[in-house]
Amino acid sequence: MSYDSMGGNELMILYQKGDLDAFDHLYSKYKGMVYGYLCKRVDNRSDVDEIFQNTFLRLHHSRTRFKGEFPFEPWLFAVVRNSLVDYFRIKKKDYNTVSIDTVTVPASAIQTEDVHEPGQLLPEKIKLNIKQRQAIELRYGKDISLEEIASSLNTSPSNARQLVSRALKKLRKIINPRELI
Repeated sequence: MSYDSMGGNELMILYQKGDLDAFDHLYSKYKGMVYGYLCKRVDNRSDVDEIFQNTFLRLHHSRTRFKGEFPFEPWLFAVVRNSLVDYFRIKKKDYNTVSIDTVTVPASAIQTEDVHEPGQLLPEKIKLNIKQRQAIELRYGKDISLEEIASSLNTSPSNARQLVSRALKKLRKIINPRELI
C-alpha cells in the first residue's frame, strides 16, 4: 500500500480503522502546515510546540468523529483552531490583541511548497458559489490576506471578508467544530 499518493481523507479513514502507519503519513503530510500556521499566530516557540502537540493529541481523540465524505483539511484546521482558543483561554490572553505583523516565524517553520492545488481544497459536492469557493481556497489553501484575495477576485477587501465569512458559515453547517473537542 502506497501512503504517499493518498490524500488526507484516505489516510484519516485508514487511521480510524487502526492503521498506525496511516497516522504517521498523515502527521508527516500536515505537520509543517499546522506548525507554520501556529507560528504565525503565537509568538512563543514553546507555546507553539505545546499547542502543536495538543492539536495532534486532539486529532487522535476525535478521530472517530471524522466523516470521510467531507474534506480533511478544514476538519483538521477546526481542531487546530479549537486548540488555539483553548490555549489562549487557559493562558488568559486575548488572542485578538496579538498582531500577526509582530510575530517572528523561524525560517524552518515556513512552508516552502504549496500543498494544495487551486480547486482541490474543497470537493465539488460542497455547495458554495464560485466566488466563495475561490475566497476560501485562497484564504486557507494559499494563506493569502483578505486584501490579496480582494485584488485577485477584483472586489473590495470588505467584500472578500464577507465572502470568506459566508462560506465558513456554510461549512460550519456541514462540519460542527464543537464536536471535535
